[in-house]
Amino acid sequence: MYIAHGPISYLANEMLQKKKIVGLKPSQHTFLIACSLAFGVMPDLDLFLMMMIGRPAYSHHDIFTHTPFYWLIVWLGLLLVMKLVYRGMNKRMKQFFSKDFLKILLNSFLIAGISHFLADLLVGDIMFLYPFTTRYFTILKYLFEPSYFVGYFLSVYFAIELVIVVIALISLSKRFLKKVKWQSMAMYGLLSLTSVYLLFTMFLNTQTYNNSFLGISSMDDLDYDTLMNIQDMDIDNDGIDNILDAEREDLISSLRGVVDSNKITVSSKVGLRNQVVYRFGGLDSYRLVSQAFFESNSPIEPVLKDFYTQSMDKKSYSVDIDYQDVLREYYLSKDLLIDLNLNGSPILASGRVFFILDDDGEIMNMGMTMDRNRVAIVLPGERVVQYHTYEGILLFYGETISTFQICQ
Repeated sequence: MYIAHGPISYLANEMLQKKKIVGLKPSQHTFLIACSLAFGVMPDLDLFLMMMIGRPAYSHHDIFTHTPFYWLIVWLGLLLVMKLVYRGMNKRMKQFFSKDFLKILLNSFLIAGISHFLADLLVGDIMFLYPFTTRYFTILKYLFEPSYFVGYFLSVYFAIELVIVVIALISLSKRFLKKVKWQSMAMYGLLSLTSVYLLFTMFLNTQTYNNSFLGISSMDDLDYDTLMNIQDMDIDNDGIDNILDAEREDLISSLRGVVDSNKITVSSKVGLRNQVVYRFGGLDSYRLVSQAFFESNSPIEPVLKDFYTQSMDKKSYSVDIDYQDVLREYYLSKDLLIDLNLNGSPILASGRVFFILDDDGEIMNMGMTMDRNRVAIVLPGERVVQYHTYEGILLFYGETISTFQICQ
């Protein structure tokens, strides 16, 4: 989770300590709310610890500081510190930080940590039962797995975060704002919108192909070079980039799983429906190929981005890449593309990327060969991914095909 840890901590604290909070002064309650929000984020401060010890920040779920056991130890330590510090407080400080209030404050610290780890457990992997076991646990991570091409911020999990944030805002508005009609209407209207958006993302998640997790913990970096797999152009660090290093049998197996899913596709980005579906993970021909490489532990986007940026006259961190065109240029630079005789009936080698060109040399479509001359491709007008044959493609495009290029 990214933005909901603080709100979850606040809501959990208000619910679990409701009877005790009632007796607090307004200033104490306000201070407690601010602390509960901050406490909810504090477990992620181990991100800075990662930087100090030279580990990548994304691995902070892999260490003992991101466990309920560690948080409990810290809480017990704070209880001891509280007793020592309280003795040295003057009367004015004790009027605000009374013993009862300090207990409530420290309990909110414990509640915040536990709620943080439960939220992580909901959508991610953590060592929840450490030190009894170093096994990773999760609840929903694989139930609504995000698309590889969309990422977290358009996922079901982020929609859940938005709903939680709005619920917290409603609670805070009741606490700090005057009761006016438009305020309630606005807040509950916002809750309705985020709830509808949550249902929308859940529906699209069931319709689209979603497989973006290669594994957990150390599997995010197979070669331990501090680069996450999805950013690593040489995932096994053997000096051969992912595109050239991918195993053909693995590619075919991965492709078969994608095509067998019969998930929703996008053959064109024209029209609202196509744009929305594409935005939320609908498959097109390039994505079929890319997904197969990714599931074979050989993501191709890092290779293509490096190839593209190396060819740029003016370097930039933010570039808009047409990966389909860049993939063809990459193969051409390696002299790996050959033209097929369209009048022949070749038996295509499996696990090979191909491109269909028009008379102007522009890419009309692309895909990857499979066994028995079947190919993985999304043809114009198709709504779900399905099997095709080489002969079927030639028949579909007819004389509009100028060149059929296939990787050697």
